[in-house]
Amino acid sequence: MKTPSGHRQVIEAALYDWWLNTDPSEPFHAPDVAAQVEMYLRSSGYVIAPDTREAAVPRRQTIVGTVAVALACAAAAVAGAIVHDWGWASLGTVGAAIATGEAAIGMRDRRRGVRR
Repeated sequence: MKTPSGHRQVIEAALYDWWLNTDPSEPFHAPDVAAQVEMYLRSSGYVIAPDTREAAVPRRQTIVGTVAVALACAAAAVAGAIVHDWGWASLGTVGAAIATGEAAIGMRDRRRGVRR
């Protein structure tokens, strides 16, 4: 049997191979099916592995922490403006803007399920 191209076609061929080589009178045993399909996929050059990328959907704790940083920067900007220290006021404003933007992007990505 020629190895098909494309991952969906390989999976279809693995299931079809299992279907052809299994006695229909035997009970369905999922671990045996999984082992046979995995063997077929491995012999076709595919590797089944968990997605271990570090980038994942942003967690709530991360977003809350970013919002806390934005609030702290905004408070520093207000305090700097009250005492007429415009350097700290502008740094606080820039920090609050950056942290707010990051929090907004994190909320959007979490809502859409986007990995970064």
